[in-house]
Amino acid sequence: MLRSLANWQKGVIFYVLTMIMALAVVIFGPDREGPLQILNMLTPTVGVLLMLLVVTPDGYHRSGWAGLALHRPGWRAWPLALIAPTAILCVSYGVAWLVGVLSWNFEQDFVINLVITILINSVFAIFEEIGWRGYLLPHFGAPGNFGAALLVGFLHGVWHLPLMLMTTAYNPAGNRLITVPIFLAVLTGAGVIYAYLRWTSGSIWPVIIAHGTFNAVLGSFAAAAVIPDAAAAAYLTGETGLFTLAGVGITAFLLARRYPSVRSVESDEGQPAAARSRGKGT
Repeated sequence: MLRSLANWQKGVIFYVLTMIMALAVVIFGPDREGPLQILNMLTPTVGVLLMLLVVTPDGYHRSGWAGLALHRPGWRAWPLALIAPTAILCVSYGVAWLVGVLSWNFEQDFVINLVITILINSVFAIFEEIGWRGYLLPHFGAPGNFGAALLVGFLHGVWHLPLMLMTTAYNPAGNRLITVPIFLAVLTGAGVIYAYLRWTSGSIWPVIIAHGTFNAVLGSFAAAAVIPDAAAAAYLTGETGLFTLAGVGITAFLLARRYPSVRSVESDEGQPAAARSRGKGT
């Protein structure tokens, strides 16, 4: 085990291991789309386990697991975690509908199915966010570090590229020279939003909910949309669309303006600084 690594070095090793596993899944994994995507989602969690239990001894101490911020619910950030991705995609798909790129064919039980889908997607998002905002973000920067938020968002996007470029299982529509840069920009901006949720709540659960909600609303809208030209729709909405990028960018900008106020929100164990001060009687 390596015992004298700096935080950023641990982050780099984690990312390299996770990317290697992502490439291995794409090259050697199943041909079916569903199992392939699920295996890919698991790679960040496996990367964290390797870092905590094999590469370093961090997992043999309580603080190593506490750093993942799974032990606090972060209830107050849940409304924003649900509303922000839903609003972004409602605007994105709504504008696409207004300009005639798509039409709608909603089923009667759309809302009920959406709620169920949010729950299911949030469960799967656990496996990703344990790695990205649970492990990697704190190792690349302290709360309020805008550069760390951007970097982790970008690296999260890059992690998708083997699946996106080497298979047809993920965002296959459109020219990759157009969709990939937009996709990376969307994920980079989303990293700013997710980091804000992580830091202001001291918990990873709001990030998991936001990630799961985004995926669920995206999938539900895509299923309900009638799209004559898949490539045109891909350039404007969804994960690779300019309208989505605009919504994510505006939201990220508004939240990033509040970053200076969250620099001391979270302690090493994920407890808000204000609570620590009250506990000390100051």
